[in-house]
Amino acid sequence: MPLDYKDLLGPEGTEVNMGGVAQICYFARIDDIKTFATPAAAPANQYVLTTPHVMKTGKLFHKLYITQDTGEVDFGSNGEQDGMSFKPTFKAFYPGITDDALQFINDIKNDKLLFIVELPDGKMLQLGSARFFCTVKPNFKTTTTSGRGRGTELEITCFTPYIYVYAAAVPLTPGV
Repeated sequence: MPLDYKDLLGPEGTEVNMGGVAQICYFARIDDIKTFATPAAAPANQYVLTTPHVMKTGKLFHKLYITQDTGEVDFGSNGEQDGMSFKPTFKAFYPGITDDALQFINDIKNDKLLFIVELPDGKMLQLGSARFFCTVKPNFKTTTTSGRGRGTELEITCFTPYIYVYAAAVPLTPGV
């Protein structure tokens, strides 16, 4: 079936094209998701996930604060001709070294996750899926006395055939 492209004429002056991401993002363990979100039915955009993720009993998405102006997502191209996909990389900084932060960075480094990252206009990007989960590389730093302060640089990566917009409620209460 041939693709049907639409005209892309550029900004009209009403768009929010601010860079960066919101200071709260969301994550969940792949194993905690019972049913994954799905795209809208045709003829809607097949890359917009309009049904929410359904969590297993007692499981939910968690909030992650990131320091202002440290979050960015880069959907780099991956693969070769006739086999292109994307390799999203989400970078952010979490400040401090509380006991909970230490628990987080020690536990998350080997886990399989899905992230939802909100943009300044409220649109949310999904990183990861049931088949292509995210991994996290936490890099704790004390920095110098005159540096920005201690905390953890986070690099979240995955592979994906498509860029997905998550257009449903983020499950922030435990599943039943």
